Amino acid sequence: MVPNERTDAMTIGFTELARSAAAAGEITPQTLIALRQMGWSDGTIGRLEAESLLMLNRALDRPSGDWVDFFVDALCEFVLDTGESAETCDECEVHWLIGMIETGGSPITMAELELLVRLVERAGDAPDSLRLYALKQIQLAVLDGIGPTRLGKSDDPCHITGAECRIVRRILLGSGNGPTVAPSPQICSVLDQIDRATDPQADSPEWPLLLDDIARLRARP
Repeated sequence: MVPNERTDAMTIGFTELARSAAAAGEITPQTLIALRQMGWSDGTIGRLEAESLLMLNRALDRPSGDWVDFFVDALCEFVLDTGESAETCDECEVHWLIGMIETGGSPITMAELELLVRLVERAGDAPDSLRLYALKQIQLAVLDGIGPTRLGKSDDPCHITGAECRIVRRILLGSGNGPTVAPSPQICSVLDQIDRATDPQADSPEWPLLLDDIARLRARP
C-alpha cells in the first residue's frame, strides 16, 4: 500500500485547484505558485496531491518548464519518501507510478519521462522495472515515432537521436553521482531491438559510443 493519504483542508484545496486548472487545460503562474505553497505546506507531498499532479499534467496543452520542474520535484519527493528509507523506491512505488502513468494513456508526456529518469538517478539502486519501463518509452519513440521526444511518425529512416541517446545514458549509466548497475537481460534485449531496427547512417554518433560504454559495464567482473 502506498502511504501518506492526507485528507486535510490544505490537501482538499490543492486537489480542487488542480482540477480547476485541468479543466482549463492550462496552469497560470499564479496557480503554480499556489500549488507550490499548498503542496509544500508541511514539507511533504501526499498521495492525493501526487495523483492530482499526474492528472493535471496530462490535461495541460502546453506545460511550461516551471511546471515540469515542479511536477518532477514533487513526484520524486512523494515516491522517494514512501519507502522504508529516504531516497529509495521499491517495486511497490514503481508499480503505483507506472499504473498511474498508464492510466493517462500513451504516449507519456515529457514531464513523465523526465520524472522516470530523475527517479532512476536519485534512487541509486532503483528497481530494474523502473529502468526497463523508462527505456521502453525510448524504444517506442525510435521504432514508432511516438512519444515526447518525437513529433510523430515521419518518412525518415528509423533512427535514434542524440537527445534520446542522452536519456538512455541517464537511465542506464546514471548521472555520475552514484554507482552504475550492469543492465539486466531484459534491458539488453530492448537495446538490441533498438540497434537492429535503426539505420546506422541515420543514428546519432552518440549511439555507438553509448553501446560501447554499456558493453564495458557488462564486462566488469
